[in-house]
Amino acid sequence: MPAKKVTSNPYGIEDFRLPVTPTFSNDSEAWDAFRQGNESAFIFIYQSYFDVLYVYGFSIVSDSNLIKDTLQDLFIDLRERRQYLGSTDSIKFYLFKCFKRRLYKEVSKRSAFKDSLDSIPADFQFILSYEAQLIDRQIDADKISQLNDAIVKLSRRQREIIYYSFFEGFNYVQIQEIMELENHQSARNLMYKAIKELRKLL
Repeated sequence: MPAKKVTSNPYGIEDFRLPVTPTFSNDSEAWDAFRQGNESAFIFIYQSYFDVLYVYGFSIVSDSNLIKDTLQDLFIDLRERRQYLGSTDSIKFYLFKCFKRRLYKEVSKRSAFKDSLDSIPADFQFILSYEAQLIDRQIDADKISQLNDAIVKLSRRQREIIYYSFFEGFNYVQIQEIMELENHQSARNLMYKAIKELRKLL
Protein backbone atom coordinates (compact mmCIF):
# COMPACT_ATOMS: atom_id res chain seq x y z
CA MET A 1 0.00 0.00 0.00
CA PRO A 2 1.58 3.32 -1.07
CA ALA A 3 2.36 5.88 1.62
CA LYS A 4 -0.09 8.73 1.98
CA LYS A 5 1.07 12.06 0.67
CA VAL A 6 1.28 14.56 3.52
CA THR A 7 1.47 18.28 3.88
CA SER A 8 3.61 20.08 6.41
CA ASN A 9 3.88 23.64 7.58
CA PRO A 10 7.15 25.33 6.56
CA TYR A 11 6.57 28.47 8.62
CA GLY A 12 6.36 27.06 12.15
CA ILE A 13 2.67 27.54 12.96
CA GLU A 14 2.63 23.98 14.21
CA ASP A 15 4.25 20.71 13.23
CA PHE A 16 1.10 19.15 11.77
CA ARG A 17 1.10 16.33 9.24
CA LEU A 18 -2.22 15.33 7.71
CA PRO A 19 -3.39 13.74 4.45
CA VAL A 20 -3.60 16.18 1.55
CA THR A 21 -6.59 18.44 2.03
CA PRO A 22 -9.75 17.94 0.00
CA THR A 23 -11.15 20.60 -2.28
CA PHE A 24 -14.25 22.50 -1.29
CA SER A 25 -17.06 23.58 -3.59
CA ASN A 26 -16.95 27.20 -2.40
CA ASP A 27 -15.49 29.51 0.24
CA SER A 28 -18.51 29.24 2.53
CA GLU A 29 -18.17 25.45 2.69
CA ALA A 30 -14.44 25.59 3.43
CA TRP A 31 -14.82 28.35 6.03
CA ASP A 32 -17.73 26.64 7.81
CA ALA A 33 -15.78 23.36 7.94
CA PHE A 34 -12.82 25.24 9.42
CA ARG A 35 -15.01 26.95 12.04
CA GLN A 36 -16.41 23.55 13.02
CA GLY A 37 -12.94 22.20 13.74
CA ASN A 38 -12.05 20.48 10.46
CA GLU A 39 -8.25 20.50 10.45
CA SER A 40 -8.07 19.72 6.75
CA ALA A 41 -10.11 22.85 6.05
CA PHE A 42 -7.64 24.90 8.08
CA ILE A 43 -4.69 23.54 6.08
CA PHE A 44 -6.60 24.14 2.84
CA ILE A 45 -7.14 27.79 3.80
CA TYR A 46 -3.57 28.23 4.98
CA GLN A 47 -2.06 26.74 1.82
CA SER A 48 -4.46 28.61 -0.46
CA TYR A 49 -3.87 32.09 0.96
CA PHE A 50 -0.50 32.27 2.71
CA ASP A 51 1.48 33.16 -0.41
CA VAL A 52 -0.94 35.79 -1.70
CA LEU A 53 -1.08 37.41 1.74
CA TYR A 54 2.71 37.33 1.95
CA VAL A 55 2.99 39.19 -1.38
CA TYR A 56 0.30 41.62 -0.25
CA GLY A 57 2.31 42.37 2.90
CA PHE A 58 5.07 43.88 0.76
CA SER A 59 2.66 46.54 -0.46
CA ILE A 60 2.61 47.80 3.13
CA VAL A 61 6.12 47.21 4.47
CA SER A 62 9.34 45.83 2.99
CA ASP A 63 10.28 43.52 5.86
CA SER A 64 9.88 39.81 5.13
CA ASN A 65 10.38 38.74 8.75
CA LEU A 66 7.71 41.12 10.02
CA ILE A 67 5.31 39.96 7.31
CA LYS A 68 5.90 36.27 8.04
CA ASP A 69 5.67 36.75 11.81
CA THR A 70 2.42 38.69 11.46
CA LEU A 71 0.98 36.07 9.12
CA GLN A 72 1.95 33.29 11.49
CA ASP A 73 0.28 35.08 14.41
CA LEU A 74 -2.82 35.70 12.29
CA PHE A 75 -3.28 32.04 11.39
CA ILE A 76 -2.56 30.91 14.95
CA ASP A 77 -5.21 33.28 16.31
CA LEU A 78 -7.72 32.24 13.66
CA ARG A 79 -7.17 28.59 14.51
CA GLU A 80 -7.51 29.15 18.24
CA ARG A 81 -10.61 31.37 17.92
CA ARG A 82 -12.33 29.64 15.02
CA GLN A 83 -15.48 28.74 16.97
CA TYR A 84 -16.07 32.46 17.57
CA LEU A 85 -15.57 33.58 13.96
CA GLY A 86 -18.43 34.74 11.78
CA SER A 87 -19.35 33.30 8.41
CA THR A 88 -17.98 34.58 5.11
CA ASP A 89 -18.47 33.89 1.43
CA SER A 90 -15.02 35.29 0.54
CA ILE A 91 -12.14 33.88 2.57
CA LYS A 92 -9.60 35.99 0.69
CA PHE A 93 -11.39 39.22 1.49
CA TYR A 94 -11.82 38.23 5.15
CA LEU A 95 -8.11 37.38 5.46
CA PHE A 96 -6.95 40.50 3.64
CA LYS A 97 -8.98 42.69 5.96
CA CYS A 98 -7.70 40.93 9.09
CA PHE A 99 -4.10 40.84 7.89
CA LYS A 100 -4.02 44.51 6.87
CA ARG A 101 -5.36 45.58 10.26
CA ARG A 102 -2.92 43.36 12.13
CA LEU A 103 0.10 44.32 10.02
CA TYR A 104 -0.60 48.05 10.37
CA LYS A 105 -0.84 47.54 14.12
CA GLU A 106 2.51 45.74 14.21
CA VAL A 107 4.14 48.38 12.01
CA SER A 108 2.86 51.16 14.26
CA LYS A 109 4.59 49.55 17.23
CA ARG A 110 7.99 49.75 15.55
CA SER A 111 9.35 53.25 15.18
CA ALA A 112 11.61 52.19 12.31
CA PHE A 113 8.52 51.50 10.18
CA LYS A 114 6.13 54.26 11.24
CA ASP A 115 6.78 56.39 8.20
CA SER A 116 6.25 53.47 5.83
CA LEU A 117 2.51 53.43 6.50
CA ASP A 118 2.07 56.41 4.21
CA SER A 119 3.73 54.93 1.16
CA ILE A 120 3.52 51.71 -0.78
CA PRO A 121 7.07 50.78 -1.88
CA ALA A 122 8.11 52.41 -5.14
CA ASP A 123 8.86 49.04 -6.76
CA PHE A 124 5.25 47.86 -6.33
CA GLN A 125 4.62 46.00 -9.60
CA PHE A 126 2.13 43.90 -11.50
CA ILE A 127 3.74 40.51 -11.07
CA LEU A 128 3.90 37.66 -13.56
CA SER A 129 1.02 35.65 -12.12
CA TYR A 130 -1.36 38.51 -12.96
CA GLU A 131 -0.12 39.26 -16.48
CA ALA A 132 -2.58 36.80 -18.01
CA GLN A 133 -5.43 38.68 -16.39
CA LEU A 134 -4.15 41.95 -17.82
CA ILE A 135 -3.80 40.46 -21.28
CA ASP A 136 -7.34 39.06 -21.01
CA ARG A 137 -8.45 42.64 -20.45
CA GLN A 138 -6.90 43.47 -23.83
CA ILE A 139 -3.80 45.12 -22.42
CA ASP A 140 -0.94 44.09 -24.66
CA ALA A 141 1.88 42.22 -22.90
CA ASP A 142 4.42 44.67 -24.34
CA LYS A 143 2.77 47.47 -22.37
CA ILE A 144 3.09 45.77 -18.97
CA SER A 145 6.34 47.62 -18.19
CA GLN A 146 4.83 50.94 -19.25
CA LEU A 147 1.81 50.25 -17.08
CA ASN A 148 4.02 49.44 -14.09
CA ASP A 149 5.91 52.72 -14.53
CA ALA A 150 2.62 54.63 -14.60
CA ILE A 151 1.27 52.87 -11.50
CA VAL A 152 4.35 53.85 -9.51
CA LYS A 153 3.52 57.52 -10.21
CA LEU A 154 0.02 57.25 -8.73
CA SER A 155 -0.75 58.30 -5.18
CA ARG A 156 -0.63 55.63 -2.47
CA ARG A 157 -4.42 55.37 -2.28
CA GLN A 158 -4.75 55.21 -6.05
CA ARG A 159 -2.17 52.41 -6.23
CA GLU A 160 -3.90 50.62 -3.40
CA ILE A 161 -7.30 50.62 -5.09
CA ILE A 162 -5.76 49.51 -8.39
CA TYR A 163 -4.18 46.60 -6.51
CA TYR A 164 -7.41 45.51 -4.83
CA SER A 165 -9.45 45.77 -8.01
CA PHE A 166 -7.11 44.49 -10.72
CA PHE A 167 -4.80 42.25 -8.69
CA GLU A 168 -7.28 40.68 -6.30
CA GLY A 169 -10.65 41.19 -7.97
CA PHE A 170 -12.40 42.78 -4.98
CA ASN A 171 -15.66 44.60 -5.67
CA TYR A 172 -16.38 48.18 -4.63
CA VAL A 173 -18.16 47.21 -1.41
CA GLN A 174 -15.18 45.07 -0.35
CA ILE A 175 -12.72 47.79 -1.36
CA GLN A 176 -14.68 50.34 0.64
CA GLU A 177 -14.42 48.15 3.72
CA ILE A 178 -10.77 47.17 3.41
CA MET A 179 -9.70 50.76 2.66
CA GLU A 180 -12.07 52.14 5.32
CA LEU A 181 -13.75 54.52 2.89
CA GLU A 182 -17.01 56.28 3.72
CA ASN A 183 -19.12 54.26 1.27
CA HIS A 184 -18.82 52.24 -1.92
CA GLN A 185 -19.40 55.39 -3.99
CA SER A 186 -16.20 56.76 -2.48
CA ALA A 187 -14.46 53.64 -3.77
CA ARG A 188 -15.94 54.20 -7.22
CA ASN A 189 -14.80 57.84 -7.20
CA LEU A 190 -11.28 56.89 -6.14
CA MET A 191 -11.10 54.25 -8.86
CA TYR A 192 -12.33 56.76 -11.44
CA LYS A 193 -9.57 59.19 -10.44
CA ALA A 194 -6.94 56.44 -10.48
CA ILE A 195 -7.96 55.26 -13.96
CA LYS A 196 -8.13 58.85 -15.23
CA GLU A 197 -4.62 59.50 -13.93
CA LEU A 198 -3.34 56.25 -15.47
CA ARG A 199 -4.75 57.25 -18.84
CA LYS A 200 -2.88 60.55 -18.66
CA LEU A 201 0.36 58.73 -17.81
CA LEU A 202 0.10 56.06 -20.51
